[in-house]
Amino acid sequence: MPPPAPVYIVASPRPRVGKTLLARLLIEFFRASDRPLVAYDLNPRDPVLAGYFPRLVRPIDITDTRGQMLLFDQLIAAQPVTRVIDLGYKSFDQFFAVMAEIGFVPEAQRRMIEPVVLFVTDSAASIVRAYANLRKLVPDATFVPVHNEAVSVTFDKEDFPPSRAECRMIRIARLSPVVRGVIDRPSFSFGAYMVATTGGPTEVHQWIGTIFAEFRELELRLLMGKLSASLSRQSAPAWRGRGGF
Repeated sequence: MPPPAPVYIVASPRPRVGKTLLARLLIEFFRASDRPLVAYDLNPRDPVLAGYFPRLVRPIDITDTRGQMLLFDQLIAAQPVTRVIDLGYKSFDQFFAVMAEIGFVPEAQRRMIEPVVLFVTDSAASIVRAYANLRKLVPDATFVPVHNEAVSVTFDKEDFPPSRAECRMIRIARLSPVVRGVIDRPSFSFGAYMVATTGGPTEVHQWIGTIFAEFRELELRLLMGKLSASLSRQSAPAWRGRGGF
């Protein structure tokens, strides 16, 4: 049986926390392995991600029913493709409300599609509450907290527990202002930089390499978790008799 096709949802109810940067890194990580990939930019008024990848990213406005149907119909399509969603903070509540209302996560999992929410953490009490409420709203989704050191230096890990023990927090280290200005250019490619730039490891090499290593480990942990769950179901008795639970 093929592994589930992931849908990575990069989310936070707060603006300017590095969601689009994280989505860019994910896209370039998957492109480096020539993986079939589709991405969505849900920032209709400022589709920054689509500007970086105009041929790959599909901007969609989910403020109306038509846009919502278009997006979720594409996400549920039975195609062996990895999907990345850059969820704008203005669409945060609406996106997850629709997801819960239509029962998207159980249906996606039935079709071998695995929704994974990459939630960018913050020490603010409102963000802690938003994370807890979101896990209650869509309890079947996999939640992976992401700590962007450029936004929040400290926080309490207990406020953002992953939904599965094997899915530990992803860390994005702080970059120097000069380097950050370079990678924010529309023409900058993380993958191309890793291949083309010579002269020894730089701050950018080490930064990208560390994050890509965390992505690889996350994928491995997700796969191992699914295999363990599948083996547990296969070893459980098919029928326990009258009165057995």
